[in-house]
Amino acid sequence: MSHNARRMSINRRTILLGSVAAALAAPVKAAPLSIFGLDAAHFGMRAGAAGDQTGALQRAIAESARMRVPLMLAPGVYRAGGLTLPAGAQLAGIRGATRLVLTHGPSLLSAEHAEAISLTGFTLDGGGQLLPAGRALVHFDDVTAVRISDCDIAGAGGNGVTLESCDGEVTHSTITGAADNALFCNDSRGLIIAANIIAKSGNGGIRIFQSDKRRDGSLIADNRIEGTTARAGGTGENGNAINIFRAGDVIVRGNHIRNAAFSAIRGNSASNIQIVGNNCDALDEVAIYSEFGFQGAAIADNVVDGAETGISVTNFNEGGRLATVHGNIVRDLRTQRPGEAGNGISV
Repeated sequence: MSHNARRMSINRRTILLGSVAAALAAPVKAAPLSIFGLDAAHFGMRAGAAGDQTGALQRAIAESARMRVPLMLAPGVYRAGGLTLPAGAQLAGIRGATRLVLTHGPSLLSAEHAEAISLTGFTLDGGGQLLPAGRALVHFDDVTAVRISDCDIAGAGGNGVTLESCDGEVTHSTITGAADNALFCNDSRGLIIAANIIAKSGNGGIRIFQSDKRRDGSLIADNRIEGTTARAGGTGENGNAINIFRAGDVIVRGNHIRNAAFSAIRGNSASNIQIVGNNCDALDEVAIYSEFGFQGAAIADNVVDGAETGISVTNFNEGGRLATVHGNIVRDLRTQRPGEAGNGISV
């Protein structure tokens, strides 16, 4: 190779290496949020702004729902309240980095008579602000295909989430410090509540209710529920980690429940309930209940370690009958009433 050819080859190599080094040294830019959906910043939303941004965020929600594309919120804190979600609203934040803080309203987010609503990747902060009776930080009524996933819901001054006459799923989310219930579901149509973390609920962890005795069909699986108290008092209507009332065909499976003021799992007039493979410890009353007007209950392969009574099938009325209790481990029972011994399994 001639001297000139070698020099040209070296120059090309030097230029190529310099280009690579310059590319590596350049700051990496995140892809614009508009690639993934509609960027809320286009509507004037500003992360960290001191003032309330309800108006801008409501306009962004309405437009994204009309276009049927996700509304993307960048990392940061946004203050708002009383937001309503129309059909097709899909809100997406950055998990652990996008925070909505309640400023006013009966709820932070609500929806009525809608479908295909989803919340993903948000921290929803109620700040302990008192909510009207029966309201939740996230309150949906008659919504089909609900999806709440990868959200942190904290400091609700009422219920964390209320789902009235809804179907869909709540998964991989954390609900902490709700003044009333973490998750209250009434007249559900086959919800999936799975892989959530629930802690420090005021009166209940997960409640699945029906207005009248009928099929519900919800699945409650693989959740961790701790620190359920009974601020409103009572003799068992509060203080339960999981409470199924008049809802039929519900499966409660594989949950890890610890430290509840009353029961880990209480089925009341809940027919065809399956309570299977749950780990329950540090309960202040009966760990697992099936009672009143149910027909059909399978209580199997649960572990109860620390309660006043382990498993109770009792209080039959209006045709209460037909339960199987098998394969459970019940240990370390104690009573808070002197002179009374705890029962392992009571029918």
